[in-house]
Amino acid sequence: MVEEKLDLTNMENDFVSTSKNGQEMELIFNHVNVTINKRQILKDVSGIAKAGCLTAIMGPSGGGKTTLLNTLAGRFPCTSGEITLNGCSVSKSMRRKVCYVLQQDVFFPNLTLRETLSFTAMIRLPDKMPKVEKERRMEQLIDDLDLRKCLDTIIGDVWLRGLSGGEKKRANIACELITDPVMILLDEPTSGLDYSTAFGLIQGLKTYAKDHNKTVVTTIHQPSSFIFYQFDNLLLLSDGEVI
Repeated sequence: MVEEKLDLTNMENDFVSTSKNGQEMELIFNHVNVTINKRQILKDVSGIAKAGCLTAIMGPSGGGKTTLLNTLAGRFPCTSGEITLNGCSVSKSMRRKVCYVLQQDVFFPNLTLRETLSFTAMIRLPDKMPKVEKERRMEQLIDDLDLRKCLDTIIGDVWLRGLSGGEKKRANIACELITDPVMILLDEPTSGLDYSTAFGLIQGLKTYAKDHNKTVVTTIHQPSSFIFYQFDNLLLLSDGEVI
């Protein structure tokens, strides 16, 4: 038993070191079944998501897209099946390197985008990291997600005019990417956006995955043909099963 624990610790240490070195991180899920309230939502779902690629999960409403994403993120437990990251079972320490971008944006509406990103960087990045390094990482994300032109605009809400819908989506993604995760999971990031904004967002995610060698997985509903052809890999779900 002692030897097994030592082996597991070494595997996790290897995972952390490889993620810091920017090497590839591959997500594999095999025969995943999920039952919620005695109803089976996912039925024997298998797939793979590779680093440097944008993987899309598509299917009709109620097909199990969000449930699969929640399961991959560790929010729902598997009834049966296996999820691995670089061949290792995904532990709590590994999940810290996975970010999950929700559909709904939750911000302080009176803060500017610059204040929001700065606040996020200061509280989510390690205390031992120098402030200059935190600011450098923030500036890098601002350029990667094309947010510089709206840095001094307030976030806003239904009563306060602020960022546009597309800018808010990118701000939400930036707040999650600030910790430099290995894998990015997004739940319908184009929901509520017009075609041009949605296309720009998906194109930006594809570029980010390729340039930074990240594993990006997103659910998406009814994309246009131009958006569809941005995907590197596609997983189709219907009634909880892979098509």
